[in-house]
Amino acid sequence: MPKRFPEWVNTEVVIKAIKMREEGMLSKQLNLWIEKLLEIEKK
Repeated sequence: MPKRFPEWVNTEVVIKAIKMREEGMLSKQLNLWIEKLLEIEKK
């Protein structure tokens, strides 16, 4: 079975994505990616 997420995802990448998401600066696709990665429920 293939891995669910790429191996390159690290803490720095996730933290930057979270900050950008909070500021509303993520593209729709990246926002969906971070929601799935962190299992965030949509608002």
